[in-house]
Amino acid sequence: MTSTDTSGALVRAEIDVAALRANAAALAERLAPARLKCVVKANAYGHGIDIVAPALFAAGWRDFCVATVSEALHLRELLGDDVAITAWLYGPTTDLDAAVTAGIELGVSTVDSLDRLRDAARRTNSTARLHLKVDTGLGRNGLAPADWKRALDKLRGLDAGPESDEADASAVAPDLEIVGIMSHYAVADEPERVETAQQTHVFDSAYRELTAVLDETQGRLGESGGLEVHIANSPAALTLSPLPGTSARVGLSLYGLSPLDDQNSQDLGLVPVMRLVSQVVNLKDVPSGHGASYGFTFTAAADTRFALVPGGYGDGLARSASNRAEVSIRGTRYPVIGRIAMDQMIVEVGAGEVSIGDEVVIFGPDGPSAAEWGTWADTINYEIVTRISERVDRVEVEPHPVDGGGLR
Repeated sequence: MTSTDTSGALVRAEIDVAALRANAAALAERLAPARLKCVVKANAYGHGIDIVAPALFAAGWRDFCVATVSEALHLRELLGDDVAITAWLYGPTTDLDAAVTAGIELGVSTVDSLDRLRDAARRTNSTARLHLKVDTGLGRNGLAPADWKRALDKLRGLDAGPESDEADASAVAPDLEIVGIMSHYAVADEPERVETAQQTHVFDSAYRELTAVLDETQGRLGESGGLEVHIANSPAALTLSPLPGTSARVGLSLYGLSPLDDQNSQDLGLVPVMRLVSQVVNLKDVPSGHGASYGFTFTAAADTRFALVPGGYGDGLARSASNRAEVSIRGTRYPVIGRIAMDQMIVEVGAGEVSIGDEVVIFGPDGPSAAEWGTWADTINYEIVTRISERVDRVEVEPHPVDGGGLR
């Protein structure tokens, strides 16, 4: 893999956009006839939204998801108006006017959000496009059963018009347009679990109830036949067949990482998009008994060599991986010893062929995987890539030759 580092950064995340596009194409083929919704929240899972989103757009993708309103507005500025953007995480004090004006499609998880979004639509002379979110069992955001009923009743009232005691004439659409219904699976990465089918049953019932309301209101709040229906995430996209819904919100797998414990990226025909690299900046011979890093949690068992490698928890590397992680230098793995510090870590290279200036692969297709770092840090690969800090430069690079190319 080749790149030009003009920033002087010692730690950088190399982003293989060819792998990204290949993953998206393979996932879209797997999902069909459902549509791929590209999830680029949390700075594109740490990969850099300013690289990832334009690369996907250039490859023809037009459906994106983020979590927060601020992410959605940034994405709108980045890609323009020719994309659909869905966001779902906001609070009671979030200013929704800008999102409604920008045509951001917003998830609705509380009954009062319907009033807030209607008010935002009126203030901005716009139509708020909404996806009603159902809590089908995950217990996070979404309308619980009693609130779901209240939300449907409110929608009936909003369409009632001036003759109704429940609403005045100004409450009638097009202030609000219901364009979708959504939820989120909890255990789709464990296909044997019965809860996924249970969630699907709850979701299907909610979908039928919503379409009935839209039919009752004769399409003034949205067309029942055109609803976007989405509950599937990356695990569901890889384990469920047929896939429920008209689209799937795919995040982790888009970046070439597996959400499944028993299958890795290569097993799935996906290619990791991020390659996190550093370099050897110091190399020293140390005697037996010499300590390494804070707390001396490691001491050399024999005469050896230490290599100093920039990269620490200030860059997003997990301190909990201390004395457990490995890196790759010239194709050979070496252990990270002692505590990972804020800015640097020590690698024991012994008699290995290592020189100052050598590239160090922290994780990537040609080194340890993000999943391995997840194991070493007692977490998951999602967190490993997402926590890479803003201090680390994201650099678009030429593709690295690896196996892959199509879901299996």
